[in-house]
Amino acid sequence: MSTAIASLPQENNQFRYGRPGTDFSSTKEPEIRPRSKRQPNDVINLNKAKEELKLCWSGVVISANDRELTVRMEDLLNRENPDELVVLSRDEIDDKDQCLVKPGALFYWNIGYRQGFKCPKERFSIIRFRRLPKWTAKEIKDAENLAEEYADFFLTD
Repeated sequence: MSTAIASLPQENNQFRYGRPGTDFSSTKEPEIRPRSKRQPNDVINLNKAKEELKLCWSGVVISANDRELTVRMEDLLNRENPDELVVLSRDEIDDKDQCLVKPGALFYWNIGYRQGFKCPKERFSIIRFRRLPKWTAKEIKDAENLAEEYADFFLTD
């Protein structure tokens, strides 16, 4: 039976079995190619909007009262711009951050556009106050001791 298959014309074998080397009667080694490296499919989150920042400032509160606060702001996107003094309404500050508004408090103000697959393009303005843990009395004392050691080292001639 194997002699009958081997006696088939070569052109029929290629047509019938595909590429040379893929039929069982061929003496040629089959063509072996390395597997293609498949990239993981990126899953697109249709609910997540893309944000594009247009303005970004870092600020410090100079003074504050019940209705407004005066702040000094530094442009983070263009460092060549001079600092600005701005008066902001207290209504611009999130309710969770109202307790943080006092002279010396640091904050960030971002303005930009948000657009997603399922939502239209919209402008946003977010003011977020910086939250840092309070220093303990021991940490302050250790910092003062270290400052004294440095002062003694650098000021002795």
